[in-house]
Amino acid sequence: MRTPLKRGTFTLSLFVFGMFGQLHEPVGAQIYAEFRGGTAVGSHTATAAAMEVEPGLSVAGLVSLQTSGALGLYVGFVRTQFGCVNGFCTDRDITFTGNDVRLGLTLSRGGPWLQLGLLYGGTGVETDDLNGGIGFEAGLGLAFSAGKLRFSPGLMYRRHHASTAIRKDHAVSLSLDLGIGLQLRN
Repeated sequence: MRTPLKRGTFTLSLFVFGMFGQLHEPVGAQIYAEFRGGTAVGSHTATAAAMEVEPGLSVAGLVSLQTSGALGLYVGFVRTQFGCVNGFCTDRDITFTGNDVRLGLTLSRGGPWLQLGLLYGGTGVETDDLNGGIGFEAGLGLAFSAGKLRFSPGLMYRRHHASTAIRKDHAVSLSLDLGIGLQLRN
């Protein structure tokens, strides 16, 4: 019996295949390692309509290959936390935590940058038995360099997979963070 290909798996496969076309390494390619840290707010629903204003810690890391003057490819991780005080969280101290692998494209022309990528992982409370799944992220910011260091404050929107054994859902988060990158190769 054939097992149907899940839409998320198909989307991830197409995205990865498309990104491999960007892996040619021209002479001027630059490689960066970056650590990002900041604060995040979020919602345990797939829409941002009930965005909780109970901030948590957001940390991320990535390695980026700038393949051309403006286009780059990145891979890394992100850990996002945010609290919950409304709805079923009333009178309870609940923190949602998401752990995801990131894969995406960066568009950067001088100072401004834009990132679009896919996430794979899960988001939930400590007691949830999470199933891994696909989400996405989009971010924008401004980068400036000081020698081999690059500073890049930005704003990231993420839609995390949040399915458990008893419910199928997504969570959203909005992170304001600062990235500090080190140029590994010029």
